[in-house]
Amino acid sequence: MSETPSTITCPRCEHEVPAAPYCVRCGEWLVDDLSKHPSGRRGFAAAPNESAFSPRLISTIFPQLPRADMDAFRASLALGAAAIIVLALFRLFPLALIGSAVLVPLLVVLYLWDVDLYEDEPRLVLGLTILWGIAAGIGVGFLSKHVISPDAALAFQITTHTLVWSGILIPLISFALMVVGPLPLLPYRKFNDVLDGATFGAATAVAFVGAELLTHSSDFLASGVRPVGATVPWILRLISLGVIVPVLAACAVGAAMGALWLRYRAPVRDRKVLGPLGHPLLALPLAAGLIVGGALIQLYLDTWLETILLLVAALLAILWLRRMIHLGLLQEASEIEIGPPVTCGNCGKQTPRHTFCAYCGVSLMALPKSTRPERPWAERPPRGGEQPA
Repeated sequence: MSETPSTITCPRCEHEVPAAPYCVRCGEWLVDDLSKHPSGRRGFAAAPNESAFSPRLISTIFPQLPRADMDAFRASLALGAAAIIVLALFRLFPLALIGSAVLVPLLVVLYLWDVDLYEDEPRLVLGLTILWGIAAGIGVGFLSKHVISPDAALAFQITTHTLVWSGILIPLISFALMVVGPLPLLPYRKFNDVLDGATFGAATAVAFVGAELLTHSSDFLASGVRPVGATVPWILRLISLGVIVPVLAACAVGAAMGALWLRYRAPVRDRKVLGPLGHPLLALPLAAGLIVGGALIQLYLDTWLETILLLVAALLAILWLRRMIHLGLLQEASEIEIGPPVTCGNCGKQTPRHTFCAYCGVSLMALPKSTRPERPWAERPPRGGEQPA
């Protein structure tokens, strides 16, 4: 018979837990003298080596990547952005525009494929996220072509008509369509994590933004490979369209969908964990405001100021989504008994079955569903007022 492992009192959640680098209940680092995140300030639940309050892009929009793969996706994003800049420097603006439209959506598709998310229902999930986003984006792209000058988003021109449609109505229609796509997944019992809602929203948003950009710009793309225009404004505009705008949309819509999942899928006791930012009545208008604000910034401001303010808006959206994911992954840990060892899908070590890995600190619910251990609370009957897991 194996010896009972020694235990330690976690300074954050105050439970007796196995003596290991990380608390299996709350993910707190238990060796305070070596901790980058002292008690009460643990790292990001999906990447404990990072602060929960740091606007890290890759671990926020791709939280279910094993840590070893995050560097590869980070490098892919950097190489893609560099390729867009090189194409623009050679004045191959239409090719650079195509690269801008597909860069982030392609990374999202690779992410879904790489971590084998939702392997039991791949057609359903992809159809209501990626395919819906593409179809809705194409539809809005054709709509905007009929009501807005085809090159208005690229030629740095604005009229009252463009302001009303491109700055307000089209962004609101776009946001509504991005939210509607994943909603049929909300009632599914197997998609009951806040992380699920955030993933569905982000995937739909990036697919939508890329498809809408290509459709609306089709006339421009047919104008030749070397249209006129100064190179530096083109580079800034293409980076905004290819990286900053998709990230802004992904994080805003992902946070809004995460709020819906938090409100309607989380246990009642956890629904107020984010305060007003986690309630759909505030989260949905706030996300819509970020989308509309991003559109207005692109219309009203010169290229440099536009890029800076879009970047600021994207960073705020990243922090919001990151906080949503972090707190969502901390739910449902306090009353669950520690179970037998399971293999962590991130570090490969045997860890007691609970909420966090005892050796790498990652949330076990942040791992792909195909590699997650069965929820230790899945067999616990829901208490009064709780949604079933």
